[in-house]
Amino acid sequence: MTFEEKLKHSSADAIWQEYCGFLDFSMDEYMQVQKRLLMEQIHLLAACPLGQRLFGGKVPKTVEEFRRTVPLTRFEDYADILLLKKEDMLPAAPVTWLKTTWEGGEKPAKWAPYSQAMLNTYTTNILAAMLLSTSSGKGQFKVHSGARVLYSLAPMPYATGMFPWLIAPQIRLRFLPSVREATKMSFSQQTKKGYELSLKRGMDLFFGMSSILYGASRNLVSLFSGSGRKNVLSYLAGMSPVMIWRLCSALYRCRRDNTPLLPKDLFRLDGFVCVGTDSALYKDELEAMWGRRPLELAGGTEPSCMGTETWSRNGLCFFPDACFYEFIPEDQMRRSLKDPSFQPSTYLMNELSANENYELVITVLKGGAFARYRVGDVYRCLRLKNPADGINFPQFEYVDRIPTVIDISGFTRITEREIAQVLDLSYLPVKGWFALKEYDEKNHSFLHLYVELKPEALANAAAQKQIICEHLGIYFRYYDGDYKDLKKLLGVDPLQVTLLRCGVLEQYRQKHGEAIDRINPTKESLMEILRLQGTGEGPV
Repeated sequence: MTFEEKLKHSSADAIWQEYCGFLDFSMDEYMQVQKRLLMEQIHLLAACPLGQRLFGGKVPKTVEEFRRTVPLTRFEDYADILLLKKEDMLPAAPVTWLKTTWEGGEKPAKWAPYSQAMLNTYTTNILAAMLLSTSSGKGQFKVHSGARVLYSLAPMPYATGMFPWLIAPQIRLRFLPSVREATKMSFSQQTKKGYELSLKRGMDLFFGMSSILYGASRNLVSLFSGSGRKNVLSYLAGMSPVMIWRLCSALYRCRRDNTPLLPKDLFRLDGFVCVGTDSALYKDELEAMWGRRPLELAGGTEPSCMGTETWSRNGLCFFPDACFYEFIPEDQMRRSLKDPSFQPSTYLMNELSANENYELVITVLKGGAFARYRVGDVYRCLRLKNPADGINFPQFEYVDRIPTVIDISGFTRITEREIAQVLDLSYLPVKGWFALKEYDEKNHSFLHLYVELKPEALANAAAQKQIICEHLGIYFRYYDGDYKDLKKLLGVDPLQVTLLRCGVLEQYRQKHGEAIDRINPTKESLMEILRLQGTGEGPV
């Protein structure tokens, strides 16, 4: 039966158990599923050239042998196969290929193959997330055929574009705009059209990237405020009677009470889902504007839909059938990033410690291409179990990309190589620099570049600073077509530049015996630089 047929003919308990039953697993049951599926994946890999390369000619017989003998991998280890889409080298025939940015700009994109079994799992897990997004308690959900969905995510071949494609055979949903219309629009046009249609027809489910949701929500609030209310009236001609009533009632109440009109005054969401980096930073504001806390999903191009929050919306649970998970402790992750010859240890789901950060390592199951693959994401293990919700395996929160990558609101990922190239091409008299991801007073992220100019450039330091900002802005816009809208969308400047006093970076190097990390130095290192900046002598 399709999901829609199950909604009609099966009990709510049966549907919940089929899609969300994994939440009742004990830790032992969770690990049994993980290890069984990993051994099936090892069997598939052993029968293909990619797996034979990874295994070095010796097929692992156990999970322990797999972890001991197969090296940790990065995309470079697969590039010659995946960039050329050599399907005969893979463990299962791909049905589709998805792409994402390859940090470092060395290639235009990374490509990941999806087998039919992977897509089946992806579909099941997305439907589980849909149920949970409408849930206020265990076993409770509100999903129905014909629901109106405002969908504000990038289209295929990006991973977020999979949702409409996979859901269509399972349940009838009314996307705003329709999938057929959306494929003919740019991402910005799609988002704008979706909001116009939702104002006229209403919506039941809302899926989007967190930063996009926040920016679009701010635009809606401004539309409903002050003189913008006059423009809202122009939508009346195409509005449904229900939306006309909600709008007129809300405008009356807000005028009477002298309060701003918020999206929650117009929309009654059954489900609200957010994805993307920095999701945790936007949730409180999104909840205040929409009257419903968004449910966060975890995943990506390589791991697919990997995890979801539950009805409590207080931590991610990883699906046991999407990937086999390993975790590198933060201290070993940092050491391995500085010293590529160092091989870090990994821990399994049942070996973690609460309140610790880990770099995620995945082996994609069901015929996936990636084995012991360092995705580049860091997660924090919030707790080992959640007795209040009856969850007996760890829950996580997304922290950030690995320290060598700066991710700004999911729009762009910058490494040391890109910033160095921009500064070299600018021909500016830069003596030294470092950059890190920081947060403004509203907890929104931005790229902060600290620059030390050569002494001969100090007379015109303000102009040099402006040129650096312009050059970096041009670079970001070149590599990400939506970056140009980031400042307008989020209401923040995603780039800030601070000039350092001459000699500060050398003082730091002499004191510590090594230069400060170019990308995302530790908080202690930054505080030391700022202390030297404030107490030393010499011009800025």
